[in-house]
Amino acid sequence: MKYLFYRLIIYLDTASENDTNYNIAWFMANNFKRVAKMGISELAKACFVSPATISRFCRAIGYENFAHLKQECTLYRTNSNRYTSLANVPEKDILKNPAQATKEYTQMVARTIEEMNQHLDWHEIDACLKLIHDSDNVSFFGTQFSHSAALHFQTDLMMMDKFVVAHMDVDRQIECAKGLDQNAVAIIISVNGNYERTCPKALSLIRKSGAKSVLITSNPTIDLVRKVDHVIRIGDKAHMKMGKHTLLTVIELMACRYFALYSHENRV
Repeated sequence: MKYLFYRLIIYLDTASENDTNYNIAWFMANNFKRVAKMGISELAKACFVSPATISRFCRAIGYENFAHLKQECTLYRTNSNRYTSLANVPEKDILKNPAQATKEYTQMVARTIEEMNQHLDWHEIDACLKLIHDSDNVSFFGTQFSHSAALHFQTDLMMMDKFVVAHMDVDRQIECAKGLDQNAVAIIISVNGNYERTCPKALSLIRKSGAKSVLITSNPTIDLVRKVDHVIRIGDKAHMKMGKHTLLTVIELMACRYFALYSHENRV
């Protein structure tokens, strides 16, 4: 549900301030509650653009139309909905006793990471690492924290003389997917399984390309599980809010395993 914020931040962090879409993203980021109550013509007037430009902006960030985007804005008008998208810590606990809340949260993180070992299939992980090692065209696909984890892995792999691609922007991920072929490797990171909903075009291109595909997820129930060559399961649906912790742990373990398996090739 953070997808809208993620897309707005990408525009604000990467686009030129002279870009029309930058100005729309800036207005939305600074007037979020207002946008939830506005019509498309009212928003267009506030941004000094046409309603058609607003519609194009909505499609550019992954929404069917303005009504679709406005529906998501409405979800965040209440503080309760916004808070439930944060860490898995009761609001009353962090307010009244942050020290105790910290203790309980860190214990929850530790339990989740410990239970992660029950789901990890190292045969699948090794198969994924071999694909990464053997291919000259490896790309990561994911948004929000999944992309951050991919960037972390990308950096570690580069230190081991292995270059892979991990574009932040979804549009660039789509363009990247267009360049895949049967010799390429596509690694999709989607802890909760939302990438299937937010980026269906990229997934469609990956499937059509014939590239080897790997899914890293905590949600084994999504349809995408049946459409990829390898699945690295890092948890279960009961702990998906803790998925960022298990994901980062698995990514670091995969980097260590890659080094152990293949670093001898670069030793002098």
